[in-house]
Amino acid sequence: DYSEEVRKMTNLLRSQIYKLFHNTIFWAGAGLTICSVLFYAVFESMKAETVANGMPLFQYYSILFQNYSTGLPVLIFCVVFASDDFMSGAVHYYISKGISRIQYYLSKMITCAFAATLYVVIAGISGTIISQILWHNLDGLLQINTLQLLFFFFSQIILHASYASFLVFTCFLFRSSVISSVVNMFLLIFGFYIVHRIEDAIWNSYVISMYWPVAMFQRVQVMTVAEWFSVVAAIFVIYGVLLTCIGIIIMKKRDIK
Repeated sequence: DYSEEVRKMTNLLRSQIYKLFHNTIFWAGAGLTICSVLFYAVFESMKAETVANGMPLFQYYSILFQNYSTGLPVLIFCVVFASDDFMSGAVHYYISKGISRIQYYLSKMITCAFAATLYVVIAGISGTIISQILWHNLDGLLQINTLQLLFFFFSQIILHASYASFLVFTCFLFRSSVISSVVNMFLLIFGFYIVHRIEDAIWNSYVISMYWPVAMFQRVQVMTVAEWFSVVAAIFVIYGVLLTCIGIIIMKKRDIK
């Protein structure tokens, strides 16, 4: 019955979250996020303009998610975490224990989206601390509208969770961590540029590429987040809802043996 299905889903999510926090790759990704934030902060601090004028906190937040500082850790963790059960054969164990394929897919997607959210939080906290050490600009928080700042981080969480949903989809599509890693690394680095070249030649504008979550990591900024939220919402619907439904259909139809 319904209550039994809810209980199984709850227990499955608990087990997946437990695996998340005991996963070495997740913590390595957290370390990579902090190191990336530190590296790019130091790089920014060496620019002549920053040396002369410092770095306003809202401006630093706006570049916080550029240069794959969170995108790469999310990619690595999600690909490994979502593919691992296929590689080890553990997916057969879950299905044999009465877990439905829908529940299994959703548990992986939700856990990876949660991990992506944690990476955004880690980047935000570490970035604030590093920014304060380098530029002593914590008082800049008083110059930023609190709701606007929360809206910015909320948008980044939606974008990262949507990207995690896409990664999980590719893992269930290919069922190989190697193939998924190669495909997603290529898309992370070159996807936006290839699509933009095509749309620039045809439409001379960002018609398709702006709906790629990784591109929006960089485009959504603190002071302009409201202008882009309709695109952020559309990305959530495309990747978080529609792509998840397609992934569930594939999971239900394909032979997992």
